Amino acid sequence: MKKVVKALLITALGIGAITPAYSAESAGQAGAYLKMGVGARALGMGSAFTAVANDSTAAFWNPAGLAKLKKHEASFMHANLTDDRDYNFFNYAHVLKGKDGKNNGTLALSHISFGIDGIPETKEHLDENTGEMIPNTDGNGNVIIYSYFEDKETNTFVSYGRALSDKFYAGLNLKYLKHSLFDKKADAMGLDFGLMYDWNDKTTVGLSVRDIGESMDWNTEAGTKDDVPVTTTLGIAHQCNNKLLLAADLNKVDDMDVKFFCGAEYQIHDNVTLRVGSHDSDLTLGASFKLDTWRFDYSYADETLGDAHRISASKTF
Repeated sequence: MKKVVKALLITALGIGAITPAYSAESAGQAGAYLKMGVGARALGMGSAFTAVANDSTAAFWNPAGLAKLKKHEASFMHANLTDDRDYNFFNYAHVLKGKDGKNNGTLALSHISFGIDGIPETKEHLDENTGEMIPNTDGNGNVIIYSYFEDKETNTFVSYGRALSDKFYAGLNLKYLKHSLFDKKADAMGLDFGLMYDWNDKTTVGLSVRDIGESMDWNTEAGTKDDVPVTTTLGIAHQCNNKLLLAADLNKVDDMDVKFFCGAEYQIHDNVTLRVGSHDSDLTLGASFKLDTWRFDYSYADETLGDAHRISASKTF
């Protein structure tokens, strides 16, 4: 057990040493939506989900957790955020079994979309009096809107998670990212990987490294590139009893300080669960309700740009 934990720590430190090579090329934070997280369950726990990750949303948080699924599962999430931002996620995880009934891992397909629609297109001209560029206006001084466009980003990824032993799990994501803004487009391929280890019957540790080698290539004359910063997260989860689950994550995004996430999940009834968390000091709350093979989740987060409410649902097959 000590060797496995030591290996996780060494891997995390190694990634931390390697990833500045990506961020050195660009100081921008491209793909910021990739840090927002998916699934109201995890978000209600302050995003402290790296070592929990035992449902289909593990494809995002830690693909190693997919290996723990016993049934096929689909998840959906929708959020209307401040400033007219739309954020959506859906995925499907399929448990693979051999002819002998043995679990051969879990394969998942996921899609995230984030964007703002209805952005007005205006044009400018040179003001001969001031020498400044100003918007075109009509005879009444109103700015002329020529059309409307959207700023849309998507992430589609295939995941695979498998048990390497009775206690050790690993997973990998292969990703395709796309960004469209007016008449310009950019895309990139990338990787995530995750590890998870059951320390004992109640405690699990996990490691995830997301957005490896993702450089958005724009179809501009200058050939602009935006590098997506790598995110490394080390987490621990402890099942105190059959009702209470505690979790904590240390999260490091390139060129940013380490953040601390923590959360708790308490089952007050067979079908009802409450959650609370802290996402880098921002309060999060959540709840879920189970109905047969369905689970409905809600989360609230006190964020810098305003309150965020997210609703998600999942179904097992």
